[in-house]
Amino acid sequence: MKHILELIKHNTINNCVYLTDEQLFNLSDKEIDFITNKFGGKLMIKLTQREISFFEWLKINDVEIWDDIWSNACNNEDCHHSDEKLYTVSIMLLPNILDDLGRGFPICDLINNDNYYFHKDHIIGEEGKIIVEVAKKMFSQNQKITIAQLLVIEISIAPIDIWHFSYKHQLNINEVKNAVKELVEDNAIVHLTAAEHLLPFIPF
Repeated sequence: MKHILELIKHNTINNCVYLTDEQLFNLSDKEIDFITNKFGGKLMIKLTQREISFFEWLKINDVEIWDDIWSNACNNEDCHHSDEKLYTVSIMLLPNILDDLGRGFPICDLINNDNYYFHKDHIIGEEGKIIVEVAKKMFSQNQKITIAQLLVIEISIAPIDIWHFSYKHQLNINEVKNAVKELVEDNAIVHLTAAEHLLPFIPF
């Protein structure tokens, strides 16, 4: 992995790694594991342009959430595009950043807002199992499904927050929140809103 060590060394400034999207998406799974094991907890990394585009969308569509995540990275009111700390995260999140399922940087530790981050273990009971099975069957048959059904399918595949879900499927965030409420009322999922309660389910 000498070439990876050289790549990181030549693209690190102030403990932050800056790689192009091409360099990042050309990394193999083995190389990604090596980087996270070698540099995890020591280095930060700049998000991909894909993920930056998501956060620019979030800033427009749910600025309170954007502020909850990034306000500490800003030192002044005009830092949105100039502060070097903006859109940099722990290199431990590299597998999430390069995820091809549309999950990206997991929004799961909000302090000033309720979290809407779901893991497959949050699908509960027989009702939850039935809703997932029915939704998957309808989806496979190209039948129209509800936002709630689409959400439980996504949750059953891999952890996801509702903001990445909304962005991926071009849905209104409030409508997705209503879908969460519907699923909770149907005893299909559990909604853990506090960051500390989500720690066992965070994939890093």
